[in-house]
Amino acid sequence: MLVELLYCSVSVVPLLTNGDLDHILISARRRNLEEGVTGLLIYYRGEFVQILEGRKNSVENVYTKFIGPDLRHTALNKVYENTISHRSFGSWSMGFVGAQEIETRIPSSSIGILMKMLTEEAMLKPLSMGLSAFVSIYNQMRKSPYM
Repeated sequence: MLVELLYCSVSVVPLLTNGDLDHILISARRRNLEEGVTGLLIYYRGEFVQILEGRKNSVENVYTKFIGPDLRHTALNKVYENTISHRSFGSWSMGFVGAQEIETRIPSSSIGILMKMLTEEAMLKPLSMGLSAFVSIYNQMRKSPYM
């Protein structure tokens, strides 16, 4: 059974450097490959939003053993978890969208960046509930009054 899990959290360090983010992504990609987990991480102005997908036991293992206890973030909030029929990010052990992509002022890029990362199957079907929530959060980040 495949599931998706969406969570938000806040970085303990107010603004992470590219080096900090690279370290997070390298370890997450390695771990996710081992677990068969795919997904996408957004980091913007000290906030993380991540969607994970894969076999239920693998996603739960990554979330409870690695993400939950990670001291680099706080205010961990599981927003959504449910079964899915297919992966949306099957090619990405951990895709990433950061400040540069979010702050792009091109109107079509709001959803375009995320849609380009989806599998062909995911593009042909309605968005899952978790992915819809993920897109909504992403759009709210783009509308931040701090831009």
